[in-house]
Amino acid sequence: MKLMVRLSLLLLFYFPVVALAEIPDQLKKDFAPISGTIIMPIGEEYLVDLDASTNLHEGDILTLLMAGEQVIHPDTKKLLGSLDLAKGFLQVTQVKSGYSYAKLLTEGIIPGKGDRVKRFEQTPTRFESTQPATNLAEELRLALPHLNWLNDTDKIHPELIFSLTDNSLKVKNGAGAELKSYPYNKGKLSVPLGGIYQLDSFQLGGSPQKNKSLLNQAVSNLTTIAGFGKKDSRLENPGITQNQQLNDGIWVGPNLDGNPVGLAVADLDGDGKLETAVAMEDHLQILRMTDGKLVPVAIINFPGGVHLLSLDVADLDANDIPELYLTANVGTTLSSQVIEFVQETYQRTINRVPWFLRVIDLPQEGRTLMAQAMGDSEHHFSGQPFRVIRSGNKLTRGSDFPLPGKLNLFSFTTIEGTNNDLLYAYTSGSDYLYVTTPRGAEIWESTDHFGGTEVFFYNNEDSGKELIQPIFIQQRLLTLPSGEILAAQNDGFRALERYRNFNKSRVIALKWNGVALQQSWSTLEQNGYLADFTLADADNDGQDELVMVVKFKQKNLVQKGRSAVVIYELNR
Repeated sequence: MKLMVRLSLLLLFYFPVVALAEIPDQLKKDFAPISGTIIMPIGEEYLVDLDASTNLHEGDILTLLMAGEQVIHPDTKKLLGSLDLAKGFLQVTQVKSGYSYAKLLTEGIIPGKGDRVKRFEQTPTRFESTQPATNLAEELRLALPHLNWLNDTDKIHPELIFSLTDNSLKVKNGAGAELKSYPYNKGKLSVPLGGIYQLDSFQLGGSPQKNKSLLNQAVSNLTTIAGFGKKDSRLENPGITQNQQLNDGIWVGPNLDGNPVGLAVADLDGDGKLETAVAMEDHLQILRMTDGKLVPVAIINFPGGVHLLSLDVADLDANDIPELYLTANVGTTLSSQVIEFVQETYQRTINRVPWFLRVIDLPQEGRTLMAQAMGDSEHHFSGQPFRVIRSGNKLTRGSDFPLPGKLNLFSFTTIEGTNNDLLYAYTSGSDYLYVTTPRGAEIWESTDHFGGTEVFFYNNEDSGKELIQPIFIQQRLLTLPSGEILAAQNDGFRALERYRNFNKSRVIALKWNGVALQQSWSTLEQNGYLADFTLADADNDGQDELVMVVKFKQKNLVQKGRSAVVIYELNR
């Protein structure tokens, strides 16, 4: 009898896992709970302390919560909490920076300041279908258990309706306005086609927002793409194709062995065509787009013990052929390297540079190679970053670029404030995005993680007496001519300071609006760790693309790493 009970429990656990695999992660994210608070009433609406940075969208349903029966431990008598009860529902009408507007859907209640809300919590939801779809209905219930799924006999008015037609699952509100739509084919759901998830305005019978930057307008064209080739199972993204070619705007290259740490695109040999350089932990690959294929040009190996950490490109000797600057370590010592095209071959012309290196967009200067010295076990970066000057085959220290105390060479970019004042956007060691003044006054902080890196080394030997903290090489932030900044966003395990592992990623564009960094657009979530990215004309068609290097499988003692270059064509 005990054996039967155990087998039954195993089956109960097994089958929901199988069912959940049919629901795309993007759908689950679109309807995931988000907790917030009523700030104040304003006219006939209410302000809540949620915005786009929390993944809130116009049209979302917020549940007004009240504390119900207390939950008390039967043995310790300790109060564990209370059961939340749904008091009523609101719908988000406008998403601003730092707050949003919501209108009341439930009559007879008056939300007060400080009342709690939670997105889609216990929201009355009905599933409708024009075809037999029992499995999908059950999968949705299992994937979104916080919704109040109604039966056909329930008389409660639904605030959400999941409506399945022949080729799509449409999600509507109680008034019949469409909120989301997901393609449905051969019994399976997928995310919408196209590489960009656009934050458009929710308006009943209205049209999307039209006030977008030029880059944003170009990017949004990808949402209309149709007719993609075969999906690449490595990315689990309908917009990425396995063929090594541009296919309606999104492209993935061939497998690259190893764990990538950096990416750069430039005319490295002076022939007028741009090459793509990818730095792995122990070697550098140079590739060039030829006839729609990314073809290897050269592989540069390094002496044993040299461990690459980052890659940048700059033309410090002003000969119109840029050099590759690699931050690297040997053991606990920095030993950065310079690679350049000399006498028809790629050569290592400078080595053992004892600095961290990074190219940064500086006000009135543009892209500038900067450096910073390494510190001790408590303060990993020593002194201020400084400009780098090249004299022959030697790098020398130029003038300092003073930064507020918490910033380092890899963590920041500059942005322009509303009064043309200088501000800094930077990622913290715990992967939150901040905006600060030159004096160090923090004026905005993200609620989501940004960045996320697996690249690190130790600057001290582990003596066994104390825990040595690794030096993580943080993800770059890029400033665009439009004033937007691009930031990587890697999701995964980051709870331990000595171990991080990421398996999902995207690039986010944000714009400073005077109060906060507000999301403009993002690439769709892709499976894999985003190691680095840049904006450049990688395919030599005269238009810049968003170029990424993504790791799909970690290289270790028992398996080869597997990575690829992924390109989003922004101007199609």
